[in-house]
Amino acid sequence: MRSLAILDSTLREGEQFSGAFFHLEQRLQIARLLDAIGVTYIEVPSPIASPETHEAVQALCALNLRTQIVAHVRCAERDVEAALATPVAGLNLFYGTSTELRSYSHGRRIDQIIADAVPLIKRVREAGRYVRFSAEDAFRSDLVDLLTVFDAVIEAGVQRIGLPDTVGIATPRQVERLVHLCAERYPQIGIEFHGHNDTGCAIANTVAALEAGADCLDVTVLGIGERNGIASLSGLIAQLYIHYPELIASYDLEKLASLDQYVAESLNLTIPFNIPITAPGAFTHRAGVHTKAVLQNPRAYEVLNPSDFGLARHIDVGSRFTGRYAVGHRAASLGLQLGSDEVVQLTQALKERAEQGSMSLEEVDTFIHTWYQQKGNLVWER
Repeated sequence: MRSLAILDSTLREGEQFSGAFFHLEQRLQIARLLDAIGVTYIEVPSPIASPETHEAVQALCALNLRTQIVAHVRCAERDVEAALATPVAGLNLFYGTSTELRSYSHGRRIDQIIADAVPLIKRVREAGRYVRFSAEDAFRSDLVDLLTVFDAVIEAGVQRIGLPDTVGIATPRQVERLVHLCAERYPQIGIEFHGHNDTGCAIANTVAALEAGADCLDVTVLGIGERNGIASLSGLIAQLYIHYPELIASYDLEKLASLDQYVAESLNLTIPFNIPITAPGAFTHRAGVHTKAVLQNPRAYEVLNPSDFGLARHIDVGSRFTGRYAVGHRAASLGLQLGSDEVVQLTQALKERAEQGSMSLEEVDTFIHTWYQQKGNLVWER
């Protein structure tokens, strides 16, 4: 059966999100939660970045998690040696290969990139560690340049190559073509994809990479990262849950909500409304047509079962869009027996009240009880 590695980069890419900062204990707790869920890799910054980062990497490794800790490291000897001096399981080396990054970032030619990378890859392999080489900004890189670099680093011994869409420029079809080309050219080498969300395609591109042959996919909690971030863990899991459930059969999906909530609170954020699975309204149904169908069979408007994630669905009765089926169901759940005509009358009264503003469930219940006691004779000021 095909296997898939998920690499979570919340502690590296995620801290490049504007305003993000994790204290040591927050880093450790995020790692514990990711491990409990079952991700394959946790990516951390280069230990040489700062004394605090070095301390954090050491502490993360000391947790002895099932998840492997890998360091994101420049192709520089000092950086590599600093990483190898820690107990990380592997190194994720990277080098920009596009004209833009070669011109304005590091200033190195393709032959110089190869000359820098090859001995470092051999050094990591000699140390008995996992090593990946990622061609930063792969989707703006010249194809000949890209493959020339990959040919060299694979010969040097990398176990996986990385295809990052560093500026979020790619479309799913472009991702599919490039990943498929590399999968055919390098059938014995793993392929990792890292997709930024600048143009809104991060999750779609990540799934396209999987379907084209990538065996390692990068995510962060809530999709946080540089600029608009990258694919979110919850978004990828939602796709895998529906289309490739066998790839996450060993994952503890009930831990996902706790993880997202913990990271959001650590960053003083609320979980965005459009985050799959864990957003506050992810399993809330409001329109009358929807609520009637969902109350009869949730599969009518749900492709994700909230109970599989330790969550519950909600029926929003207190809006101008509510329907009599939802209102009648709510009244019955309160132990009130209403005839069909009474349900219609109650629904109309509740909708009129909701024209003043949406009502909480407590307000809905109070309204229904009051209406029931007065049997529809209640008049609300408007």
